[in-house]
Amino acid sequence: MRYTDALLAVFLYNPLIPLDPLQHRAEILPDGSIVLPGELAKPIQQPMVEKTIVDTPIGLWTETEQEEETIAKALKAGQLSAYRAAINVVAESKEQYALSARDFGSVIRNSKGIFQNGGRVTWAFLTQPVWIVAKNKTPKQYNRGTLFVVDTVRFGGTFAALFAALFLTLNYQSFWAIVGSQIRPIQAAQNTSALVSSMDEILRENVLKSPSLAVAGRMAGDLLSFLPDVGPPDNRIIIAKLNLNIPLVTPSYQNLLSENWTGVEEDIQDALQHGVVHYPGTARPGQAGNFFVTGHSSYYPWAPGKYKNVFARLHELDVGDEYWVYYGGDKHRYIVRDKQEVKPSNVRVLDQPLDKRLATLMTCTPVGTTLRRLIITSEEIDPITGMPLDVGEKGSHGGQKLNVEQLPI
Repeated sequence: MRYTDALLAVFLYNPLIPLDPLQHRAEILPDGSIVLPGELAKPIQQPMVEKTIVDTPIGLWTETEQEEETIAKALKAGQLSAYRAAINVVAESKEQYALSARDFGSVIRNSKGIFQNGGRVTWAFLTQPVWIVAKNKTPKQYNRGTLFVVDTVRFGGTFAALFAALFLTLNYQSFWAIVGSQIRPIQAAQNTSALVSSMDEILRENVLKSPSLAVAGRMAGDLLSFLPDVGPPDNRIIIAKLNLNIPLVTPSYQNLLSENWTGVEEDIQDALQHGVVHYPGTARPGQAGNFFVTGHSSYYPWAPGKYKNVFARLHELDVGDEYWVYYGGDKHRYIVRDKQEVKPSNVRVLDQPLDKRLATLMTCTPVGTTLRRLIITSEEIDPITGMPLDVGEKGSHGGQKLNVEQLPI
């Protein structure tokens, strides 16, 4: 086939190539658009441009409201996260407790077997027979348990005996004061009744020895019968039931005012060598408050002072008992209202009420120890009538009013 015939065949059988020679030509229109062959017969359609009106959304919320909504969403998300975390913690804790319970049960079961086995071994050891051979004695058979008990009793008894001997030796003065009043009740009663008038006897002797006083008078035949009741020259506390007539010492207030508590304690310990101590800073007899007195129930035998066991029998005072205090030449009468034991750290016993006239006696108990404190609380009463005294009220002392003309010449 010739080349021309082949080319003609391609044009004849190819549908993309038009047979009309004019149809393969493109044409440019006046508006600049290009029209392909075959589209010249088609009407030119102008593209329709649709105008889309876009409505601009109008904001319904302000920025503050949007921020609040954002915060609320964050809080909600945080709460949800916290709730999930709490659920996880609870679930994990529950699982851990369950595992611990199972482990504990396993330990208990194992321990039971261990204790049973150990008990059997111990019992076999304690019941093992042992022969004791002593010189010139028949051998005796014991078991290990019996020997252990015997040795324990021997050691414990020896230790207890040594401790008791040492304890009694260190506190023999206090215990002798307690036991002596029990084995000699008649002598104790005589001493008590003599003690009540001991101060009057001392005053009578001092007055009679004075050369400046007349010896003429009525009744007793001297001036003493005309003198009013007076107290001792120093401060004292008299407890007739316990046969006690003790000096009452008031330490210096210097360390108390400077808040030197170590110095206050040293002052009290020094004052206890000379009697019982009126605690610094507490009320005086006759004042509103708490007149606080402390003394030794026992102390080291080698320590200085002769009042180391002055309050050894203080526990014998009961509610309703009385004692007297001479302070500044005045006589004050007290009756016991309460008795108790407190811890050494209890400082409420030093409280100072403003509407009562109280007194407190304190010492260590049991005798020979400092484990607790014995507290005897008393109320001041009238020396003559026995009625409680109000704050600021002066008690009657029963003194007689005498004219100067009635005194002997």
